[in-house]
Amino acid sequence: MTLQDLIELDGKLELYAWDGQFLGLLSSDRTNPNSLFNLRTYGNVHNINSIHYKYGIYGGEYGKYSPYNRYCLYPPTLVFQQQCLGIVSKNEHLVNNDLIIINPDVLLSIYSNLSNQFIASDTCLVAA
Repeated sequence: MTLQDLIELDGKLELYAWDGQFLGLLSSDRTNPNSLFNLRTYGNVHNINSIHYKYGIYGGEYGKYSPYNRYCLYPPTLVFQQQCLGIVSKNEHLVNNDLIIINPDVLLSIYSNLSNQFIASDTCLVAA
């Protein structure tokens, strides 16, 4: 999976925890209620089903299913059209079964940058 693939799949990749919990959509659209950047839902640092909630099982450096837990054996998976495309984790020692392992900081940075570009574009359109 390349950077271009991730950009083209904006709004189409879903993140699921090992236990089947939906953790959000990788979407640069901050208004999408399922987006990992929507501060009301999956982007909320207080939502127990968010990877951004550092005290939950899906987030933080100690969460059982957290992509930020460097020792997590069961990190979240990226899903597109019900197919697992990769694993999102900071654990560098995972057995990946031929799936790519993507660092969560890198992954979120891509969609955050896309989101910021759209905000800048919208601002320019309004100002014009």
